[in-house]
Amino acid sequence: MRHGTSRFAAAAFALSLSSCVPWTVVPIGREEKDTASGPAVASPAQYVDSIWSTSLVPAILNGAVEARVLLDAVAASPADAAQRYGHRQANGRAYFLVKGRGTVTAVDTRSRVGLALVDVAPYDGRPDISIQIGPVLRGTALRDATGIVRFTDFVNQLQFADAGNELNGRALKTVLAPLDAAALKGRGVAFAGALAAPEGKADPLLPELVPVRLTVEENR
Repeated sequence: MRHGTSRFAAAAFALSLSSCVPWTVVPIGREEKDTASGPAVASPAQYVDSIWSTSLVPAILNGAVEARVLLDAVAASPADAAQRYGHRQANGRAYFLVKGRGTVTAVDTRSRVGLALVDVAPYDGRPDISIQIGPVLRGTALRDATGIVRFTDFVNQLQFADAGNELNGRALKTVLAPLDAAALKGRGVAFAGALAAPEGKADPLLPELVPVRLTVEENR
């Protein structure tokens, strides 16, 4: 199944949100906390230090669905794909954990939210998915996609937002900083990360993945 039917459509994903079921992931190695007062987090950076390599990244890598599998599942039935592969907490937005390989067809740096457009096998030269490459990462997919970072773990909304910003900052520092964005076009990449299901016409047609792994491979 190829691109006319396999692309993410914002309207189709909007229909899929109602089919996602609430789910819970038990944080790995996390102590039970008093949710009335929240955890004693010295700083967002220290909080992210405590979960990034031990909990968050492994949860994404172990829970990710292959990009082509997801693309084809969405093309066949957005609602079924969301129920089978989608994740959300309570009534929040739906997210997908995704991994795969592909070829970068273009690099879009017209805004500070840079994007690498990726053609996933079977290759036809047209992009199926986009990967955020910075220098700004938007959204809260890394914070909200696994269930490890919970609002009830924090004192207030501001602290919860700070955690999301720090997670994006950690991806920029550890995953994206070493990349030469100008040299990505035409290169093969292996990726893993999280993306939000579009909620309407304002969302991009191509899903935007925030990576926790992005490896540039040899030229195909």
